[in-house]
Amino acid sequence: MRATIKKRSSVMSPKRWLAVILVALLAVIAIVIMYYNTIQQPFWDSENPIRKQAKEAANLTKVTSITKQVWDTTSWIVKGENDADEVIYVWLIGPDKTVQIVKETEGVLKASIKQAVLEAKPDAELKRIQPGTLNGQLVWEVFYSEGHNPEKYSYAFYDFRTGTYVTEYHLPAKTAS
Repeated sequence: MRATIKKRSSVMSPKRWLAVILVALLAVIAIVIMYYNTIQQPFWDSENPIRKQAKEAANLTKVTSITKQVWDTTSWIVKGENDADEVIYVWLIGPDKTVQIVKETEGVLKASIKQAVLEAKPDAELKRIQPGTLNGQLVWEVFYSEGHNPEKYSYAFYDFRTGTYVTEYHLPAKTAS
């Protein structure tokens, strides 16, 4: 008697295709993550000393955000909490990183600034509201747009502690091309 030998087909089964696709997908995800980390690492490295200085200056136990603002000088604004669960803003201003500390309760809330801007400019589309500095003053910086064809962009500044309007800068509108 002759033994029958089954030939294996060179066609891949659906399970093998699925395995190959999963391995390729995992490889792509790993490459994207490594690329992202490589691109972001210099920024994270620049934030670490800022985080450390703000924690030490205001006895922060938790940092919830770090914002870099460049206007008339470069400022880093760190928002965090202390051991009493108070929300604290720490400004590190200029090249010498001069420290200013303000409790959230000593200032105007971001939501109040948003409301004030929308009441004054109902057709404004808010793009960003962030803490910052302007001519050495602690401010809320509001970036917004108004109108269509062309859309006009502006920066408005409000005192961080009182919410008082400080000034506004309008970017030139783009003309028809």
